[in-house]
Amino acid sequence: MIFMSWRSASNTEGNGEMKAAQIRHRCLRRLADLGDQVEIPRPFDATELSRQVSSLLGHDIALVALPMATGAPYGVTLFTDDAHVIAYERHTSRVHQDHIIAHELGHVLLGHLGVEIDTDQAASQLFPALKPALVRRILRRTGVYTKAEEFEAETMATLLLELGNQRSRVPGDQTAPQHAEAAARLRDALEDRIW
Repeated sequence: MIFMSWRSASNTEGNGEMKAAQIRHRCLRRLADLGDQVEIPRPFDATELSRQVSSLLGHDIALVALPMATGAPYGVTLFTDDAHVIAYERHTSRVHQDHIIAHELGHVLLGHLGVEIDTDQAASQLFPALKPALVRRILRRTGVYTKAEEFEAETMATLLLELGNQRSRVPGDQTAPQHAEAAARLRDALEDRIW
């Protein structure tokens, strides 16, 4: 399965962190590896993308909108035997919710496993409104991601949203003849680019 073998690749500098360009390239390569198995919906639709990723992995993905505690992350993914549960902030805009879900799907697509929370202080920083023992119990199946994994998931989310929100070409170009050359140069420079 592509998903299981994806985690092994690593391009790091001497300090163990990937450069932004390397991370972007890794995310684009992961999307290319998925090929026709996952088609990013246009316009972007987090529920549809989750369904496709779920189908690819053969593992349910449940999306759950919750009012997240003040100071808590806007999204979290719980890994259970039956499903991946992506909890995301209920009280925010649809655009923000799409980004949160895309970020969490980025972790899933990139094979991030997270690390255990082993101190009360770390648990309190993650979910300040909850008792540390409860946080550790919830996160036994979730973990916390490294800084590099967070950056990688954020990059993947950005790419998913960009690809899902690219506009199709509008038939019947309305450019005046005297501006056709400049318009063509702009199209060549800007259209269908992933920034």
